[in-house]
Amino acid sequence: MANAIHPVARILLWCGWAVAVEAAASPGLIPLAVASATAFLFPPVRFQLLRLLRRTRWLLFVLLLTYGWSVPGEALWPGWGSPSLDGLQQGALRVARIALMLAGLAVLLATTTRPRLIYGLYVLAKPLTWLGFDRRAFAVRLGLTLDYVEHAPKPARWLDALRTLPPADATPATYTLETECWQSRDSAVILAGLLLVWVVLA
Repeated sequence: MANAIHPVARILLWCGWAVAVEAAASPGLIPLAVASATAFLFPPVRFQLLRLLRRTRWLLFVLLLTYGWSVPGEALWPGWGSPSLDGLQQGALRVARIALMLAGLAVLLATTTRPRLIYGLYVLAKPLTWLGFDRRAFAVRLGLTLDYVEHAPKPARWLDALRTLPPADATPATYTLETECWQSRDSAVILAGLLLVWVVLA
């Protein structure tokens, strides 16, 4: 049943999750944290979340320090020019919100194959065609780029990766996406997601 959900519905569910995480008061984050901890028990989600957290660890650390030294309040260690307690609390809350958003993204990445995810973005980009945006070129370039990044040999140093040009036959000449039809269950999933967001924000 989970695999039958349309990729557009999956992406919209993550968007709703992100809105709920950002707009919820501090007590409202508790059920979201419980849901994230439950999803963390599944190995594919755990792998994706740990990878996302590892890649954003310095951003989260800098955010915590920025809040600690920029928000006025009682100093953590008086007389040492230390961060404020209020700043560290607000920074920890901001880091927690970002971590919860990444947890929702990890669920999306772990349960949606790359072609289906690209197809969902392709469908969602349809309104942008009125502004001259070529969504077909976007989908093809994104798919080919991700495929090359996954299968390209990893050099010993990152500078070597920047200097090494891919061979002419490194990528296929075409990129195909399978179309999917929107079903009534997808609408039911979206409505259920909106209801949960309303409950969290109420």
